[in-house]
Amino acid sequence: MAVITVSRQLGSHGARIARALARDLGWEFADKYTINRVIRQYGLTRLDDLYTKPPKLRELFDQNSQVTIEMMNETIAAIAARGNVVILGRGGFVVLKGFADVLNVFVEAPSEVRVARIAQRDKLEAETAMAKVQADDKLRQKFMSLYYGADWAKADNYDLVVDTQSLPDADAVAQIRTALTALPAPAAGAKLAADLAVDHVLAQTVDEVMATMRIS
Repeated sequence: MAVITVSRQLGSHGARIARALARDLGWEFADKYTINRVIRQYGLTRLDDLYTKPPKLRELFDQNSQVTIEMMNETIAAIAARGNVVILGRGGFVVLKGFADVLNVFVEAPSEVRVARIAQRDKLEAETAMAKVQADDKLRQKFMSLYYGADWAKADNYDLVVDTQSLPDADAVAQIRTALTALPAPAAGAKLAADLAVDHVLAQTVDEVMATMRIS
């Protein structure tokens, strides 16, 4: 069993590649909607608000924000412990860093390519699309820096970086599958996501949510 985390830039096609990858592997798929549902069912409701606007510095010391982040991390770990799952976004590459059975992937594309894609997808003028892409990059970077102390777009944080500038989705999926196959067998005593201890109530909640989710 293994786990793949996929982080991506807006307009890189990372989300749809992650879904296609899960379908191709026959694995489960978890994104922000999956994680949010688990957290809401667990009694927390601030995740969307926390992530969809830039956090202020004072929020670093806000107990509710910290509890929500901790709960998100625990949820990602609980999903990873199931094995054979693709986890999209939500800082999964940080939460699962250093696990021998986890492949952390970053999907990127040049800015001009992403702007053109977003302009076409959302029927926007190029200038508006550029502002949207830049704002999204800034938001993701600020969130990861404030709450995890990580550089979201730094290649060194990932096992594989996929550039989709001229790469069809199917080829991107194949590239990730090749990297997965190349993962070395875990050494004795290696840290494994499969060995993560999960609170039984959280595990049950994850089971219930994942049972209702379908890859779209």
